[in-house]
Order: sequence, then C-alpha cells, then structure tokens
Amino acid sequence: MRKSLSKKSEKVIEKHLEEFKGRQPLIELAKIGARMMLEVAVQEELTAFLGRDYYERRNGQEGSRSGVKPRTIKIGCGDIEIGMPQARDAGSPFHSELLPPRVTQMKEVQDVIPLLYMNGLSTRKVKKSVAKLLGKKGLSHQNVIRITEKIVEEFNKWKKRDLSTLKITYLILDGIRLGVRAGTKEKEAVLVAWAYLEDGSRKFISISLGNQESYSAWKGFLEDMIKRGLSDPLLTVIDGCPGLGKAVKEVFPGSDIQRCTKHRTENVLNKVLKEDRAKVKDSLRKIFYASTYDHAKEAIEMFKRDWGKKYPSALECLQEDIELCLTYYKYPYQHWKRIRTTNAVERSFLEVRRRVRGIGRFKDEERALTMVWWQMKELRWHGVDMTNEARAILAGIKASKLDRIAA
Repeated sequence: MRKSLSKKSEKVIEKHLEEFKGRQPLIELAKIGARMMLEVAVQEELTAFLGRDYYERRNGQEGSRSGVKPRTIKIGCGDIEIGMPQARDAGSPFHSELLPPRVTQMKEVQDVIPLLYMNGLSTRKVKKSVAKLLGKKGLSHQNVIRITEKIVEEFNKWKKRDLSTLKITYLILDGIRLGVRAGTKEKEAVLVAWAYLEDGSRKFISISLGNQESYSAWKGFLEDMIKRGLSDPLLTVIDGCPGLGKAVKEVFPGSDIQRCTKHRTENVLNKVLKEDRAKVKDSLRKIFYASTYDHAKEAIEMFKRDWGKKYPSALECLQEDIELCLTYYKYPYQHWKRIRTTNAVERSFLEVRRRVRGIGRFKDEERALTMVWWQMKELRWHGVDMTNEARAILAGIKASKLDRIAA
C-alpha cells in the first residue's frame, strides 16, 4: 500500500485548492471538488500502471507519462473538464478503470462532493464518500489522510499570513462555541474576525480558539493579528462580551467601538413580559433605526417615558453604555446596516453550525479550526458601498483621530 499520494496527485490538489479562492460555494465548489477528486484518482491509477511516481526512474520498466488530454465529464451540477493523463512506450495503452473510454456521464460524483471538509475532516467519512465514486479500487486510508492534510496545511499557512497589506475600515469580532476535543462535553470558543476593507469588500481575516470568550483569550487573539501587521480599524463592532470590550480598548485604543444593537435589543426584551415584547421591540427599533443621532436620543426618552416605570430593569439595561450602541451614527449612513450589529458574523455561524451538526466532536483543535475556516472562507456576503460621500466622511473621521493623537 502506498504511504502517500504521488507527486503528480499532490500538484493536482495544490492547483485546485488555489481555484477555490474567490469562487462561489455549492455548485462551483462541487465542480472544482469533483474535478480534483477525479484527476487525483486517475493520476493514482497511472502511477500504479507505470509502477513508479512522477519523474521517478527505475531500471527495466517501460513507459512514461506523456502529458494530459482534455476530457469533458457530465455530473449532476454541470459539465467539468478534466485532464486525463496519457502514457507512452508502456507496451500497452493506459485506460482508466474509473473513467473508461467514451464514458461521459458520472451522476454519482455529486454525492462525493460535500468535499473532504464538508464531511468534517473525518477520514472514515471521506473514505466512505470516495468509495461511492471509486468502489473497491478507491483511495486507501493513507491517501485520504494525505488529501485532507493538504487542506490542513493550507489553513496553517493562511492563519500565519502577513496582514500588513489589509487596509481595514471596520473590524467585526464574535465567537462561536463548538465541541472540539473527544472525551469531554465542554464546548470551547472559536474566535473569529471579519473586516470591511477600504474598497468596501468584506474579508475573513482570522480565527483562533479559547476555552471561553474571556478577556485574556480575546486580547491574545487581537495581539496576534497586530503582530502579523494588522492596522487599527476605524471602528470595531462587538457583542456584549465584557472581556472582548476591555481587550479592544487596550489593543485598539484609537478605534471607535460599536456595541451590537441586536444583542442589546435581545437583552432588553429578556426583562419584559411576553405580552409587551412586541410593543417594547417597536420602541427599541425607533431608537436603533432612527434617521439621525438626535432622533435616536429622542426615542430613548420616549422609551423611558413609556416603559421606565413598568420595566426599570429593562430601562437600566438599555441605558448601560448606550453611546457605544449609537456609535454608527458618526459613520456613513450607507454603512449603518452592516456596522450596527454583528449579524455579518452571526449569519456565518449559522452555516457553520449546519455543516458541523452531524460531526459531534472533532479529532483535535487544528481540525476544528480548519473546518470553521473552510466554511467561513467559502461564504460570500455583501460588502459596503464606498461612495464618494462615504469616503469623504471616513477620511474626516480618520483625520480627526490623527489630530487627537498628535495633540
């Protein structure tokens, strides 16, 4: 049994991992994944047929690789074109048992491509999925491990990459709790960071693991990004985690802080009787969806008048650090929808939870983080509209901060 994939198969995997970058998920992901799996499989067949690896020479053995020939295969999500490897001077022609001549349809391929990490990096599950495609002549247990390790390696390179070239305007921080280690019921916090860049695009920039969303965990997470060259954002959007707020103030002292209005709304409603929640929620919407900062302040006074006596604890909850919930009014109104909440991250977590629901617990922390990274980087969400007006407002805010630092 081979202990690793052939060098040619490794090159195929590296090429297709590059293709994943910037692609839309689902259909495009399925096509690229199907092409990668098929090309790896036929390259392994050719390696076995020749009895030696790519560029390897052995005395007494005939035949050599002779490039690839384009071939179109029909699968459930559309047509894919793969490179069928060719052999010459081998004594007999090379024919793939997986893709015999004149076979153009493989509907079963689409069943394989929740692709490696969509199966939670479980070698057993991946091998079982591949078996549907390759049957008894499928990849060995070791080869499946090699393929999944390629994606782990890709993640490890990503998490250590230089961040100095990123020009960040808005930084959004949040965490999700996942079962990571086998043998324990405890869930650990996966800390993530998304950002809106100066050009308006949105980018997933970092991920880490902590026992909980504590001050020390968040501070270490932020300091790691600083060490890799991350510049201070103009605005940092956070939920109500006290440890996170403290860490942001220390690590990014020049950054404005926006507390998530969705979390604040939920906290207030938790202190209200069910019969009044709809009306109280409407009062809160008048605050957080007001057309101007002054109108928001007026809506707070109205809330105090309407609900203060009946629900003093709800009023106290609303007023705690209320200015941090209204920071977004300083920024371009075109961006308010994206920056007044951490919804950008929360919605990403919904997809992660859906994909990992059947996994239970991961083998180790590296694979847990790689799974979340894989899911996050494949998601595509709207950025912010950088109009000339928005750029002018942001430039004014940045200049004001620089003047304060200089003073």
